[in-house]
Amino acid sequence: MPKAENPPIHVIGMEPEGLDTQDPRYRHLFSTCTLLAGGSRHLESLSGPLERKTEKIVIRSNIDALCKRLKIFSETPSFDGGCAIVLASGDPLYYGIGSRLLREISSGSLRFYPASTLVQRAFSLLKEPWEEVRVASFHGRDPDRLIPYFEQEKKLALYTPGSDGPAQILEMCRKIPCKLLSFRVVENIGLPGEKVHLFLPPTLEDIHRTIFSPLNIIVLEIE
Repeated sequence: MPKAENPPIHVIGMEPEGLDTQDPRYRHLFSTCTLLAGGSRHLESLSGPLERKTEKIVIRSNIDALCKRLKIFSETPSFDGGCAIVLASGDPLYYGIGSRLLREISSGSLRFYPASTLVQRAFSLLKEPWEEVRVASFHGRDPDRLIPYFEQEKKLALYTPGSDGPAQILEMCRKIPCKLLSFRVVENIGLPGEKVHLFLPPTLEDIHRTIFSPLNIIVLEIE
C-alpha cells in the first residue's frame, strides 16, 4: 500500500488562466510525472516542459477507463519515483473528478491540491458575498433532484453542462414554475471574453437567442 505521505497520484486544481509546470508549488511533481491526464482545455492551458517521457490521457467520456488505468498505476511499484498527475478545474473535490477517483482508488494513493472554484471567481467578479448562496451542479445530474433548491432558495449558483446550459435552466424554471427576479450568466471567467450577462423578467427570452461560452456559471435570484 502506498504511503499516505508519498502518494503516487496527484490531482491538481487549475485556475482558468492555466498552469506552468515550473510553478514552484508543483515543479517537483511535474519533474517526475510519467502519466498526465486532464481535459482538453486543461492540457492545452498547461505550459512549460515535462522532463520525463509521459503518457498523456485526454479526459472525455472515458472516466471508467481512466480510473482503471490510475488504479493500476497506484498498485504498481515505481522504481524510478514516477508519479501520475490529474489536472482538474478549481477544487477537484467540489463538483469535480475527485469524488469519482476516491470511489475507485484508495485515498492513500491520492493527494489533492485545490484552486479557486468557478463559483468563487464568479462572485468575486460580481462583487457580492456568497456565504448564503446555494451551489449545485446542473452537469451530469438528474435535473429533478434540483427542484427543491428552486423552490426553497432565494439565490442559486449553478454549474452548467456548457453553452446550452442557460437555456436548459431557464426552461426548467418555467416548468417548475418559479418566479425569477434575475438570471445572470458569468462566462469565460479569468479568460479573454470574460463577461456577465444580466437577464431580467422582461428579457428572459433573449437567453435563447444568445450564444454563450461553454465555460459559464449561472446565478439566479428567485422570489
